[in-house]
Amino acid sequence: MIHTFSMALFYAFSMVIALADIEDEEVPRVVFAAAFPVFFALRVWWGSFPAWEAAAGLLAGLSVFLLARLVSGGKLGLADVWYSALIGLVLGPRRWYGAIGLACAGAIILLLATGRRRIPFIPLMAAGSFAISIIQGW
Repeated sequence: MIHTFSMALFYAFSMVIALADIEDEEVPRVVFAAAFPVFFALRVWWGSFPAWEAAAGLLAGLSVFLLARLVSGGKLGLADVWYSALIGLVLGPRRWYGAIGLACAGAIILLLATGRRRIPFIPLMAAGSFAISIIQGW
């Protein structure tokens, strides 16, 4: 029961920040400051998600995207880094890799189809997270 609630809340949160990323190209950092403790509590304390798996997912999402931000010269937004870490915390490292893989595939397709050089990435990460949850089950 708590698992379904936490996942539904995560995807509702994801939809809100995805829309903010599309419209404003910016997501306030305070949103993530509030989200991390809430989702940690829902997934680990009240859910049955192991704390080590949440921590490993958070570190994977944070470290890979921080490295990508540094390599790209800051072209990857900081909100993308924080959202990637949140996806890792909520889904764990294995599902994080799947979600980000799907998001990257979607980004490549979108870039090729539209010819744009810049796209909001949070909506694609949210879609990848949702898809991997459906593919692998809640």
